[in-house]
Amino acid sequence: MTNRRNFIKQVAAAGIASSIPSALYAGQSSAQPIQLLIRGDDMGKNYGRTLGFFKSFKEGVLTSASIMATSVYFMESVKFCNENPKLAAGIHSVIIDATQRPVLSPREVPSLVDPRGFFWDTNEQFEAANPKFEEIDKEIRAQVGKAKDAGLKFVYVDNHRGGAIVDDVIIQICKEQKLIYGRDYEGELYGYKRVSLMKGERFPSQELPDGGKAYYAAPALTEEEKQIFFDNLSALKPGKWITVVHPGWADPNRASTTELMCSPKTREIIQKKNIQLVSYRDLWNEEFG
Repeated sequence: MTNRRNFIKQVAAAGIASSIPSALYAGQSSAQPIQLLIRGDDMGKNYGRTLGFFKSFKEGVLTSASIMATSVYFMESVKFCNENPKLAAGIHSVIIDATQRPVLSPREVPSLVDPRGFFWDTNEQFEAANPKFEEIDKEIRAQVGKAKDAGLKFVYVDNHRGGAIVDDVIIQICKEQKLIYGRDYEGELYGYKRVSLMKGERFPSQELPDGGKAYYAAPALTEEEKQIFFDNLSALKPGKWITVVHPGWADPNRASTTELMCSPKTREIIQKKNIQLVSYRDLWNEEFG
């Protein structure tokens, strides 16, 4: 645990700067600019989520995409990110999520899966199963290896769900493979402070008779919730900020997030405040480039 905290504090102190050139950011003063990294989580999880990432980057302001190597639309996500290298790709490592199966055979990681061969759904279930460190290490390495074998050009690894034991594995892999550790620690990531710009992203679910869990579509964001995003974006002060969103398209709630990413009003605020959009690739270039 001590090594993990020391490593994270060291990288958080690095204070990475942006290198994205764009007319959108012209005129920004070099003294205390506003820098914002916008990361989307859960790319590949289903068709709607994946399409939301496509739109949020192509038509919007998304700068980084965390891809689930366990997901059904993983290869489509790989193809899109490789064709659009300005979108910084990362691995959203999955150890807890009842909608996902491990990359390895469940027989190789029995402490990580339920009787159906899916990951446990909650931290409580995960911890009650007494997960073995070596199985966590093996599965996360398999997910990273799958991404490499698929040809994905990724620069960071973060954590979908899970605590310190999962973070320890990810940090070690990042050290070995010259990757950015993508999860913020105590609200900071390489000098960037975590900020929640959105209110209203919801993840409703229903437990199934077989012990599984089904997620269903939440209502769209209200006009008030959308305005909260615009107000929070407008209120950003000079400094380095990171925010996390969950784009999608097939369900109303996730589609609302995508609409905000693509909104002309969002771009107008970014341009008016001279906000510099940065990505995990900027962090990687500063650290390893």
